[in-house]
Amino acid sequence: MNAHLPQPYNEIVALRTYDSTIRPIELGRRLLGVVDAQVADDTRGIPHAYTVILHPDDRAAFADVERDLVRELAEVVTQHSEREAYRLGEPAVVVLRNDNDAKRGSITVVPSLVSAQQPIVTPQPAAEESVVVQPIAASMATPIAGAITSAIVLEDGTRHVLDTERVTIGRQSGCTITIRDTNVSREHVQLRRRPNGWTLRDLGSTNGTKLNGVRVDGEQLLANGDVIMLGAIKVTFEIS
Repeated sequence: MNAHLPQPYNEIVALRTYDSTIRPIELGRRLLGVVDAQVADDTRGIPHAYTVILHPDDRAAFADVERDLVRELAEVVTQHSEREAYRLGEPAVVVLRNDNDAKRGSITVVPSLVSAQQPIVTPQPAAEESVVVQPIAASMATPIAGAITSAIVLEDGTRHVLDTERVTIGRQSGCTITIRDTNVSREHVQLRRRPNGWTLRDLGSTNGTKLNGVRVDGEQLLANGDVIMLGAIKVTFEIS
């Protein structure tokens, strides 16, 4: 078991200034350390819900990106579980919670088992209104500086951040990502953001699509570092 983030996560640099010593990458590392500590050797099962407890000042630093940040952290848990062959009974859920007694700059992660059919209510001090976070927030309209994002990387190093719910890759100009090569069909593949991560589907392309050397049949869940072949054109899926 690896209690650390995969290499792309280790290279994340926070691009915005937070009024906190905590960065999103630190939240991800601490979260995965707790995930690894929870695995049951007999079943490889782990809890799917995790509460990240922070001092109110530290949490306030993420106020404008919290909804998207918890979604990305949940995606990290999902992808890590796939790599380590852990069993998640339900889609991963991550929430942030205030604790006035917490030390500034500290991160405490508490795992729990809750029903994914019920929203998670994050307790606040009495003077604040409770925040309800549905399991895996539904949208992420724009990439967040300093948070964890997914992307498609072309062979020439060009990186396309996946910042909408649905992405098409193909030769025609109407695709989200255009690859002007005759090996690629006009609309070759579609990527969709699902509750448990990004998926890949071939759109009836002429030359076919392979995921890590295996022909894509139906909708396939993507993991960090996956190699996608669009005919003879190679692209890579990354979380960074």
